[in-house]
Amino acid sequence: MNKISRKLKAGIISTIFFVFSSYSIFAQDSQSALSLYNKAVSLEQDEQWYEASQYYMEVVRINPAFSDAWLHLADCSYKLGEFDLAFSYLESAEKYEKNNSSLQNLKGMICISLGRFDEAKNIFNEVLKKYPNDIDSHFGLAELELFEGKYSGAEKQYEMALKRQGSNRKALLSLALLCAQTERYSLAENYLKRAMSYYSGESEVHYLASIIYMMKGDYSTAEKHARIAVEIKTDYYKAYEQLATILYLENRNEDVIDMCDYLIYQNRSNSLAWYLKGIAQEKLSKHEEAVATWNTGLNIQPQDEFMRMMLELSAKENVPLDDSRRTVWANYHLENARQYDSRFDKSGSLYEYQKALILNPSNTTARLAYANILELNGMHEHYLDQLQFIKSLDEEKISTSISDTIEAYENLLSDTLAKKWNIEPFYLDKTRWNIAVFYMTSDASFRHADLQRLAALACSDVFTGVAITSVKTQVTPVKSFSEAFQNARKNSFDYFIIVSANEGDDDISLSSVMYNARSGVEADNKKFYATGNNRLSTVLRRFRNSVLENLTVRGKILARNGKTVLIDLGRSENISEDFEFKIIRKGKLTTADSGTGLFYKDDDVVGTLKISKAGEEVSEALITKSGFYDRINVDDEVVLVAIPEKDDSGMDTVPNADENGNTIVENNVSGEEFISEIRKAVDRPAILDLLRSIF
Repeated sequence: MNKISRKLKAGIISTIFFVFSSYSIFAQDSQSALSLYNKAVSLEQDEQWYEASQYYMEVVRINPAFSDAWLHLADCSYKLGEFDLAFSYLESAEKYEKNNSSLQNLKGMICISLGRFDEAKNIFNEVLKKYPNDIDSHFGLAELELFEGKYSGAEKQYEMALKRQGSNRKALLSLALLCAQTERYSLAENYLKRAMSYYSGESEVHYLASIIYMMKGDYSTAEKHARIAVEIKTDYYKAYEQLATILYLENRNEDVIDMCDYLIYQNRSNSLAWYLKGIAQEKLSKHEEAVATWNTGLNIQPQDEFMRMMLELSAKENVPLDDSRRTVWANYHLENARQYDSRFDKSGSLYEYQKALILNPSNTTARLAYANILELNGMHEHYLDQLQFIKSLDEEKISTSISDTIEAYENLLSDTLAKKWNIEPFYLDKTRWNIAVFYMTSDASFRHADLQRLAALACSDVFTGVAITSVKTQVTPVKSFSEAFQNARKNSFDYFIIVSANEGDDDISLSSVMYNARSGVEADNKKFYATGNNRLSTVLRRFRNSVLENLTVRGKILARNGKTVLIDLGRSENISEDFEFKIIRKGKLTTADSGTGLFYKDDDVVGTLKISKAGEEVSEALITKSGFYDRINVDDEVVLVAIPEKDDSGMDTVPNADENGNTIVENNVSGEEFISEIRKAVDRPAILDLLRSIF
């Protein structure tokens, strides 16, 4: 009995010890999880998303049912741009806490980032049904309004949030930025002052204040707030970038260079610092230093198209043709061209090969690839020209196959129209349209400074190689439409275009308004949007295509033999047999008073012609006179009026409209589907990414 009692007692003691031991371990784990959670929250408040995520992951490993840790982990992933991962973390949180409004609001914000706008809207509206005073749902709805370019709708949502919490930081700062974006600066400053009264010690508030005053044009106050921001938070590099941008706008370019050197020292991968340092050097006429800066920056961040565009624009004027760096720059475009080739995007690859040849005319790889595209398009004379140029670079190293091809094509093309009429196509002046490009302001974007000037320069540069157009950019901004109109009319331009660019973190949109330079009447108004890689070049090519679609195909008579004439248009301008033209007396064509197209008096129509044989640069046509007398002469102009039925597309680098400005051939800029982008191609505010960053 005593033995049984002792065993029973020992068992009870062992059980009690196990229970207390287990409880102790559980309590220790709980205490550890809570301690880690608190540390993670502290790190998250300091915007140290990576470190905070690490602690939250440890918390949920210890306690998988810790729903708040899952929620915060999702929030950190959302702020790091890992939206799919954030969604999966939210699903874990929902297992334990479904009706949490913070969870649902974050889910809605993630849906916005994933492009699931309708789902996001439903989530926010459902939250507001249950919790009418929930301000985060209003923030979500505001962002949805902004994604559709609806300023007033977004402002209303922010105001509703502010009514429910008068000192809310995000609401005050968002309203201040939104008012500044719509140039209501007094109202913006009122919201900003309210935010300052509550949060003047926060670096982000001063950083955003700096941006608002920069938008207003008050660079002195903007500089002051940027300096306060970096004094409060010495490693706030976005504020340093903002300060450098303001110094650039103040033309303090030496200070800009010093500031950018500091940013590069802190982070060598900072492409904005390399870009900004280069344009500051360019403004100081230190062209070689600017090119060297951009070249180094592109070696580190090759996808920065804006920096590359500035380098190439400067290199065209300031870098010798035999500089070895040109080969490297051209190779970038060669690789892009191969990518387009792999997607069977003819216009994209053609554009990139042309860019490569502009940078490095002696690049035989690019020239041969370009020549092959010309041959595929039936441009055999141009194909031969390219091969002959390759041969002229180094006749001894030319391959046997190329030599044989040149000989074969020389025999094949011995009786071209140009030779028959004794015309040298290379010396033909085909310029028919003179266009000016202007930009209204020199303000900085929230990423690349001087974006408007760069966009205008790029818009004229994209027409390089388009023989029928002469497009020029005024390098200084115009103050108003009237200044642009006066400038264009005074210099006898046919049209002028005012462009403006809008840049987000990974997208760009370009607005283009085209005017008649004689009457000042608006002729066309377009917006172009692109995202992802090569977005700048994609937008520029769409812009070029849009302009060319408004320009009438026009030429002139070069020679006449009885009822047969030779005109300076051919297959390189998409001309083929049976195209019909009107013949207008020399000097009697003007642009139409409104819209696009041309105007002429009926008395100035001296006849019509129909293409009988189309060459590459010139074509033969049979003429029919108007009236009793034959008044058709060399140098009379011809304008396209009709084409035969055809379903193939042509080159996208030539004018593409009839006499009334109607597009004649559908030329897609690339083979991509643009349906999803059309939805985004609204007046998407430049401040959207900035607003989304305010927490």
